[in-house]
Amino acid sequence: MTVPASSHSSPSPVLSADTLRAITREALHASRAGTMSVRVNHVATGISRISNDHVRLTNSGDTLNIAVWTRFGGRSAAEIAINQLDVSSIRAAVRHAESLAHELYGDAQPTFADLPVDPPAVPTGTVWHDSTVDAMTEARQTIVPTLLQPIHDAGLAATAYVGTYARSQAYADKQGYFSIGQETDAELTAIGWTKTNESLGAPGWAGQAARDWKRMNASRVGADAARLSRLAMNPVGFEPGRRVAILGRPAVAQILRAIAPDYGEPATNMGMTPLSSIPLGRKVVDERVNLTSDPFDPDGGYLPFDDDGFPMSTTRFLEHGHLANLAWTPLTAATNGRPGCFGTKSLRLEAANGPLLTVEEMIAGAKEAIYVNRLSGIQVLHWRSGIMTGTTNGGCFLVRNGKIDKAVKDFRFIDSFYFFMNRLIAMGTSERAPFGYSPWHGDWPIAPTIVPPIMVSDFNFVALADAV
Repeated sequence: MTVPASSHSSPSPVLSADTLRAITREALHASRAGTMSVRVNHVATGISRISNDHVRLTNSGDTLNIAVWTRFGGRSAAEIAINQLDVSSIRAAVRHAESLAHELYGDAQPTFADLPVDPPAVPTGTVWHDSTVDAMTEARQTIVPTLLQPIHDAGLAATAYVGTYARSQAYADKQGYFSIGQETDAELTAIGWTKTNESLGAPGWAGQAARDWKRMNASRVGADAARLSRLAMNPVGFEPGRRVAILGRPAVAQILRAIAPDYGEPATNMGMTPLSSIPLGRKVVDERVNLTSDPFDPDGGYLPFDDDGFPMSTTRFLEHGHLANLAWTPLTAATNGRPGCFGTKSLRLEAANGPLLTVEEMIAGAKEAIYVNRLSGIQVLHWRSGIMTGTTNGGCFLVRNGKIDKAVKDFRFIDSFYFFMNRLIAMGTSERAPFGYSPWHGDWPIAPTIVPPIMVSDFNFVALADAV
């Protein structure tokens, strides 16, 4: 079994569609079980980390997982996973899985393979981009000077991150179901620091994320980081309290990712989320708010099926502020005739109606407010109310009389999305937000999160972060 030639200007870092088909055919052909499936997931990443103007780490690697799942009659199923591509290893995995399945007892757990489902839609070009694949070998390195130059021009030292990602995935079973797809992603982030011991507090942070490397604007990211870093110099302590807050897209995205599990049907129906006691159709946030997951979102999107090949479809969670739907598990969706949705794959928070304001317009209209560029260390404290905590990070500023007055020291906040989104003053246009290093949300890359900047009243800043 050989890997077909790539059509890209650089060799593809992940398995081609033809190779994925060959692997699944080989595994299915080797199986004697009545119910059997195979999943292939191949991920490649290219990461460069820059600190104090020097590339401190550059890493390119890949992870391959081939999982064979098999079941005989009404017995429990067995699964074996390998990371070898050769035919003998694939056949050995199938034999071992079937040997284990023969020895297992107990009732079989139903799977969606037991149910008739429609084939998934064909992935569109919004998910895979050759430009990102090409960037994994060359542009990831050559873009660094462009990213850092605006920061150097401002007399600052730089910390930066450049990440590229590619993934290929396939699912096939003996019932004749087959799905296959590929996706790419990329992110740039930058921070500016003074080259002396001057007190900076939290420096300015900027970034950009996109499936398509061609959409990356490294000079703009560097310029935004330099501008915010200069503004953030010499922050002063300011009294915490309930204040008007202007939250930039990175801050909103951090919060939205933290509440994404709320829209999962299993947890909600078990009474574990703020939505557990709320029937579909009831208002939960301001009526200007929509929240959607769409595999064909032009600013994010994702493969239109889950790891087991189950079709995913566009799902509206919030419509004009009302709870419209939940993310049903594949089995529950198929059993009850509901559309499948993997809610954490991609989320778009946007204004349903009303005027849209830029951050600059929100600042210009504020008598007094706190502008928060980004947050960090997000932690949900109480799942039933959605109350969470975290700290401002990457730029926090006092706004007075329509302009930024001064940088302020970082705050700790305690609030809930379902509280402050009922105190909404204004929203902006929605764009995909970057995350940077955010381990509290999982491994990089974080799924596409498309959000607006927002302005809310009585946001609960409870303490200065350095005093906690």
